[in-house]
Amino acid sequence: MREKQARRRRRRLLAYAGVTAAWAVTVWLSTVLAPPDWLHGIALFVHVGALVIGLGAVLMIEWHALLWATGWSNVRELRQADRTMILPVWVGLGGLLASGALLEPDLGRPATLVKLGAVLVLSLNGVALTRWTHDLARLPANAHFRSLPRGARVGFVTSAVVSQAAWWTAVVIGLVNSTA
Repeated sequence: MREKQARRRRRRLLAYAGVTAAWAVTVWLSTVLAPPDWLHGIALFVHVGALVIGLGAVLMIEWHALLWATGWSNVRELRQADRTMILPVWVGLGGLLASGALLEPDLGRPATLVKLGAVLVLSLNGVALTRWTHDLARLPANAHFRSLPRGARVGFVTSAVVSQAAWWTAVVIGLVNSTA
């Protein structure tokens, strides 16, 4: 059992490093690439599409989590939503990073730096959530949110709040930056 936990911990640390490296490479590429004007429109389209896919999937998972936490659903349905939506979450995030490198963000603007920080936070939070989803998989299908230890409940809620705050911070700043 301890070996499995150690393996999961190592995988999570590698995932933290991978997500951070992907984010850093994206930011670096955005400073060295000079895409032609025609590519900007395509990159923006891909960026918005990736946002719809990634944030939409996150909202679906967190909606199911809210239903479970309020007693309107069971943990089995939440686990199914997570298993179904996790790929679109990461595909969306990958699309955001790839297209974001071509959008030439103005790194001299504090709001842009906040947006980039929010993207890093939501990415790292996504990795952190793998611990909670592993814990969910061990619960009986009829487990109630209120029956979890207080620390687990606080962890679930904190992760959801961080997720939503980071996603919506990035969305609002992206919208404001694109219209400024």
